[in-house]
Amino acid sequence: MVKKEITKKQFEFLEQEFTYLQNGGTISEEEKKKMLASYHVKASLSFVSILLAIGAVLLGLGVLTFVASNWMYISKGVKFLLIIACLIGVNVAGVRWETRFPKTSRSLHYVGILIFGAGIFLVEQMFNISINFNSSFLLWGIGAICIGYYLKDTIVLLFTSFLLFVYLNGSIFLDETSYPLAIIILLPALYFLVKQLNYPRFLSFIVNGLTINALILFLMEFVPKLVEGNGDTIILSILFIVGILIAYIRVPVKLQRITHIQGHLLHGIAAIFLTYELVIWFPLAYFLFLLYLIQKGSLTSIVIICALIFRYYIDSFEFLPKSLTFIIGGLLLLVFGFFFEKQRQKGGESIES
Repeated sequence: MVKKEITKKQFEFLEQEFTYLQNGGTISEEEKKKMLASYHVKASLSFVSILLAIGAVLLGLGVLTFVASNWMYISKGVKFLLIIACLIGVNVAGVRWETRFPKTSRSLHYVGILIFGAGIFLVEQMFNISINFNSSFLLWGIGAICIGYYLKDTIVLLFTSFLLFVYLNGSIFLDETSYPLAIIILLPALYFLVKQLNYPRFLSFIVNGLTINALILFLMEFVPKLVEGNGDTIILSILFIVGILIAYIRVPVKLQRITHIQGHLLHGIAAIFLTYELVIWFPLAYFLFLLYLIQKGSLTSIVIICALIFRYYIDSFEFLPKSLTFIIGGLLLLVFGFFFEKQRQKGGESIES
C-alpha cells in the first residue's frame, strides 16, 4: 500500500483523533499505530532552510560580482585557479558538513552550482572558446543534474529543468541550430530522479511540461522535412492524439492527477487550433467527445469546452449584434458553470478535480 502524503498539521490532527478513539476504547494502540503508519508527512521548508538558501544565493552572487568587477586585473592563470578553488572549496565543505550541519551543507552545494555555471561562461570568455549560448546552459544543466542526483534535492532539479528549458528553446529559436538531441538523453535521467524523490507534484508537473515542450519542438523540426504541405495540421493532430494518450495512460498514483490535467490541456489546446484547419466535422465530433467526458465527471473538460465556445464566440462578433453575442456567451457560461457546480457536489473526478 502506498503511503498517503499529508502535511504535519494534518498528521497531528489525525494523531489526536486516533488517540481520542483509543482512549474511548474504539481502537487499540496497535490499530492506532497501524493507521498512522499509512501516512507520510511532507517535508516542509523550515525558517532555517529558507534563511540558508537565501544566504547561499547572496554568497554566490557576491563572489561572482567580486570576480566580475576585478576580472580585467587578474591574470588568466589566477582567474582559472580562482574558479576551480571556489568550486572545489564550497563542495568539499558541503560534503564535510553533511552530517553535522545538513542544511548548511546543502546551501553550500547550491553555491557550488551557481559558481559552476558562472565558471563555464567566464572560462569561455577567458580562453576565447567559440561555443554557443545554449551549449553553455547544457553543460551547466549536466553539472546541476549530477548534484541533484547526489543530493536528491527538489530545488536543484527544478533549477536543472529551467536550465534545460533555456537550452532546448534557445537552440531552436535563438541560434536556429539543429534539434538539441541531448534533451532526449537528459529527460529520462530527470524522470529517474523524480521517481527517486517519490514524484513531488510541482517537480513532476515541470518535468512533464519540459517533455511536452521537447515533443512540440521535435515535431516542428522534423515533420516539415518529412511531409510537404499540411505540416501544421499533422503536428496538431499528433499533439491531439498524444494529449489523449497522456490523459488516460497508466502512471503511478501520485502522478495520475498531474498527467490527466496536462493531457487534457494538451489535446484541448491542439483541438482549438485544429478547428481552424479541420472545419465542420472535427469541431462537432470534439464537442460531443467533451460532452461525453463531462458526463463521466471530467471537470477539466468543462474548462476546455468553455474555451472552445469562446473561440467561436469571438468569431461571432463580425456577424451577430454585440448585445446578442454577450447574451449567448453569458448563457453558455452560466450553463457550464451549473454543470461545474453539479459535478463538484457529486465529488467530480477523483484524479482530475
